Amino acid sequence: MAWARFRYRGNKVWVAVDDAGAPVLDERRLARVRYREDDDREYTVRPAEISALDAPAPGAEAGPAPSLVEGAPPSTRFARSGSGNDPPSRESREPPPEAASTEDGEEEPFVGDDVPALAGLAIHAYTDGAASGNPGPAGIGVILLFREHRKEVSKYLGETTNNVAELTAVLEALRLVKRRDLPVRVHVDSSYAIGVSDGSMRPKANRELVERIHAEMRGFSDLAFVKVAGHSGHELNDRADALAREAIRKHRPR
Repeated sequence: MAWARFRYRGNKVWVAVDDAGAPVLDERRLARVRYREDDDREYTVRPAEISALDAPAPGAEAGPAPSLVEGAPPSTRFARSGSGNDPPSRESREPPPEAASTEDGEEEPFVGDDVPALAGLAIHAYTDGAASGNPGPAGIGVILLFREHRKEVSKYLGETTNNVAELTAVLEALRLVKRRDLPVRVHVDSSYAIGVSDGSMRPKANRELVERIHAEMRGFSDLAFVKVAGHSGHELNDRADALAREAIRKHRPR
């Protein structure tokens, strides 16, 4: 098997190819990628994500994405994300070159140069909170993903506000993570929940709940919040929303 140069998310990479120079796909129809030809560490990506070096990078007309922004509390970062940021399915411990990622509209730019998330090294949490009325019966949905492992939580909160539900979902996700030495990316569709959690917004209400989130955050070595667009067809965000609403339905008085 030979290796040829292709472009992947703005980076020049090596892709396993056949005698005709076409990418070799595994049983899952994924292409094998290395960042250096002589390095046997590799991961797999969707064929649609790679292109010939002389072809324009997908989405290049949209312009560069904003870089990750350091925020408080310590050890946290904030990034915006679109639906194209699912981590590759195999691990690569060799940091890739700085990504020249693009954004797909103002509300959904790519993660950018978040190497752990792109290389499949991070635990991903998707959270959502919902209230039927504000305040009203409320519930939360949480999905935890790490490689082939998946855990889902649907929990009823009783009568409260939508903001409390969003924050409680974040808190629940943080509490569920056991391996806090690994990178963790919490995907949230609430700008409010991210803002008061990462310290970029001062909470006027729910301060005790925010303080509990901050206390949990201090135990992580590499934690970042990722903003996703709500109700936009993002499969995992929609699933978290469904889990939150399922909790409300199950506890609604007959």
